[in-house]
Amino acid sequence: MATSATRPSATPARTPRERVLGVAFFGGLILLMVAILTPLLGKLLPAELAQRIGFNSEGYTLAIVVGLWIQFVRPRLTAATRWQIPLAAAVVCLGLALGLYTSELPSRFKTLNETFFALTLILPYLSLGRPLRRWPPLVSAVLLVGVVAGVIVSPAESPVVLLAETVAALILVPLAFDLVDRGILEPRARTFAGVRYSWYAVLVAVPLAVVLLGTDARSGGGFAEVLEYLGRVHEGVIGVLLVQLYFAVALGRTGRPVTDTRSKNR
Repeated sequence: MATSATRPSATPARTPRERVLGVAFFGGLILLMVAILTPLLGKLLPAELAQRIGFNSEGYTLAIVVGLWIQFVRPRLTAATRWQIPLAAAVVCLGLALGLYTSELPSRFKTLNETFFALTLILPYLSLGRPLRRWPPLVSAVLLVGVVAGVIVSPAESPVVLLAETVAALILVPLAFDLVDRGILEPRARTFAGVRYSWYAVLVAVPLAVVLLGTDARSGGGFAEVLEYLGRVHEGVIGVLLVQLYFAVALGRTGRPVTDTRSKNR
């Protein structure tokens, strides 16, 4: 169970460097989303490159909302609001997801429904007090096994396939913030630099490997279907990775060093 000492509390003071990094990170992603959702990106970049960047709009949206929530909303939650605000945000995200899913908007807008479906659960989850002990990674493992089984036995139009980015985000968030980069949400947590950077490398290498294998390797049944599914979840991977790199690498929220002798008593 989470202790009161690790619940969201007073907003920490931000240094000038943190302010600059925040403006660069959030401002850059917001400008990129504006360019994607308007004809601007296609005018600035070659068509093929603009299309590839635009395909990851769900990931950029996830990074913006999760990043803003962690940096500005979560620290301001009090005992009186730590349920109301996250649940209200979840209702808003669910409404946006359903509205986009059932709309006749262009695909560049409608595709964002998967991100908001994921945020419906992610924002309340991130607002919980820490530490959460060992159950979040277990939940991710169960979801992962379920997804692999579902991809193999389910038709191509099943929810587990159509909402691939949603499922990917729900699997990755507990692993990212409660196993690998615990220091982002829990400043006193013990983290390992080798584990963190290995995880970042995996998040880059796996989607890249799937792309390099080509479409032929993803054709057919069995493991090929799993590869095809991995090819659909790049957006969720990018979103989670961007948030981790911003907070852990850029802002240095890595918890207590493993060499800190006090951490051995945790």
